[in-house]
Amino acid sequence: MKKIAEATVLNRTMLFFVSVILTCIFGSGIFKTTFDSSLSALLSKSDPYLNELEEIDRTFPSNGEIRFAFVAEKNNSIFDRKILLAIADLTEKFTVIPKIQGITTILGYTSPETQRRLFSEPINDLSDSEIAEIGETARNERFLTSNLLSSDASLTFAIIDVNTREATNTERFEIADSVLELRDQLRISHPTVNVLANSDVILEKASQQDMVDDLTKLMPLVIILCVAVICYCFKSLAIGACILIHVAFTIICTVGVLGFFSLSFNNISVIAPLVVVIISVANSVHIISIFKQGLHQNKNDTDAMIYSMQSNLRPVSLAAITTAIGFTSLSMSSSPAIQDFGRIVSVGIGFAYMLTVFMLPYMLVRISKISSVSKGSGVNFLQPQLRSVIKFATQNDKAIFSLCTALAVFTFILLPLNQTDFNRLDFIASDSEIREYYDVVEERMNRGLGLSYAIETNTKDRAIDPIFLQKTEEFSNWLSEQKEIESVISIVEVIKTINRIINDNDEQKYSIPPEAQTNENYLNAYKTVEDNFLPLNRFIDEDYSAVTVVINAREMTNQQMIDLDQRITKEFSKNFPSASLVHGSGVLLFARMDELVTIELLQGYSISLLLITICLTFGFKSLYFGLLSVIPNLLPATIVFGFWALLVGQLDPFVMMLFSISIGLVVDDTVHILSHYLESRRDGIAKVPAIGNSITTAGPALSITTMVLALGTTVLIFANTLYFQQSAKLLVPIVVLALVLDLLYLPSILKRFDSNFKIQKVMTS
Repeated sequence: MKKIAEATVLNRTMLFFVSVILTCIFGSGIFKTTFDSSLSALLSKSDPYLNELEEIDRTFPSNGEIRFAFVAEKNNSIFDRKILLAIADLTEKFTVIPKIQGITTILGYTSPETQRRLFSEPINDLSDSEIAEIGETARNERFLTSNLLSSDASLTFAIIDVNTREATNTERFEIADSVLELRDQLRISHPTVNVLANSDVILEKASQQDMVDDLTKLMPLVIILCVAVICYCFKSLAIGACILIHVAFTIICTVGVLGFFSLSFNNISVIAPLVVVIISVANSVHIISIFKQGLHQNKNDTDAMIYSMQSNLRPVSLAAITTAIGFTSLSMSSSPAIQDFGRIVSVGIGFAYMLTVFMLPYMLVRISKISSVSKGSGVNFLQPQLRSVIKFATQNDKAIFSLCTALAVFTFILLPLNQTDFNRLDFIASDSEIREYYDVVEERMNRGLGLSYAIETNTKDRAIDPIFLQKTEEFSNWLSEQKEIESVISIVEVIKTINRIINDNDEQKYSIPPEAQTNENYLNAYKTVEDNFLPLNRFIDEDYSAVTVVINAREMTNQQMIDLDQRITKEFSKNFPSASLVHGSGVLLFARMDELVTIELLQGYSISLLLITICLTFGFKSLYFGLLSVIPNLLPATIVFGFWALLVGQLDPFVMMLFSISIGLVVDDTVHILSHYLESRRDGIAKVPAIGNSITTAGPALSITTMVLALGTTVLIFANTLYFQQSAKLLVPIVVLALVLDLLYLPSILKRFDSNFKIQKVMTS
């Protein structure tokens, strides 16, 4: 270590300029950085249901939808002249939206059962009483109230079909901009009408904007806070400038490499640069702290730097490796978003470590010649407090050990009480208009979850065979009987409705015709008169070999949805032995992802814990202390997530990800304290003085890094999405608790379990 330390310090000028050149090379990739705001970036690629969802999309192709929601005031109806005129205004202006193909509103609605048009005259030609009468008729239209109109008539949709299937990202955002502009025009023209708009393209654009805002607004705030903490603790603006340069170079390299390899920021990985900033600052603090201690011991700047590098190379290297292992373990997840997050942070850790070794020696030695850094200011930062902590831990050793052990066991027992449940709306800013749209629709429409299935026969015209249709009807009836399901619709209802209309609305003819040819004729005739409201390709494919079954389910947890899906799949296999059931619901995929990703993250956590323990075993040159290090590394997350189970009890898989990476964040404290402790013990110092030496040597830097981690993570509370806000609430107590346990609980463990140091002396020799 001494030779490496001397080489890095004596060749500091060359290494600094190598760092500058590498940063320029990697930084050029920043201009290739892209964003992926689609929800598909979150889904597990290993789930076979994802292929089935894509299969349904190919078999039953549909255009994109833009929905305008017209909302009446509380206890009022949308059958109000002002609201209806606003809808009519939209039907005249919607053509300004690119790639539109049609619009469906209540103004153009014709009942598929009676073939009567709801509004046969212009709005201004109708009296208030006639409008009220139309409203009563509309409330009794079951097709209308399940699609365009809420049951209490307080909300109605205007649905615009738009061809987004082959649109580029730029074209999709142009569509989103035109929709929002049209919405604003309607609000200006009709100021008393509440108009909301939403679509996938608007959601994608908003998500991307939230990502850009979080990255560009929060990162500077994190950097400023970290640098301010460093300047305050070390009483030096020059050192703050060094940290700022080091962080800037690290981020430039990390984001640049991201662009070079064509990796896009997504809803999860956008937080990665913020994590890299915090970790890069933590790396630097240890080098600076020991460097200043060397200067305070009257060493010249070069010798002080060699002393710092020699003291820190092993623990800093171990900390970098173990932290990278913690984040790399996320690659075991099948969710691309989680994989990308782990990869980006791991790459950032590598650059932070490299630049710490290459850049800091040059900059610190340089500023020591021109600033007050060599005067020892700030060297005694927290030393009196740390000595008080050591005294407190010594006097209350038994109580601390008993209390922390009991707390660890208690919270470990609580861990299974955490239940995972994912809500994709957590990625939408809580105060945004998009979130308002979802909240209003959920309240007024009383809609549950939409589940879609396809029955694939693989035989042309088989889906219009009366026997097959009869089995489909029986299957639909069974679905309707399930307590979790509110309604079911399939091609059966369409054919039965057509049969009744053809036979003069005879209710006895609301049945499946006995001839397949009759069914084909009915569907061919329907194609000539269908509108955007109930297109035939929503229910059956072109060669009549597959049909869909669309379910409106009640609100339920993800596990309840998975259980329902398993029952549906089992029932289907009994009724359709020669057909296949294709699962085509995005919400079901997210529910399954909950279960799958949670298992994968726990597996990754176990493997990373094992690898980190192995690394520390080699780093400490002791299997015993490598295993002993597991306790303080494991407990912070265990305790915090245990209390989270007691107080909240719900985790989504992306917050569960924090449990997996927590060991990578907290291992830094343990590494430095144990490194200095073992160094003292191998020099023949007794346990209690060795513990005191390790805490007074590493404690100031660890306290500063904990402040940096806590403050930097706290900034996430100001992020746009609930996910990042929850991350802050969990990570801040984890990193703070890690320091507390390392200062109080780790010494009590060492006093009890480091009873024979002869093993370490033998292994060292």
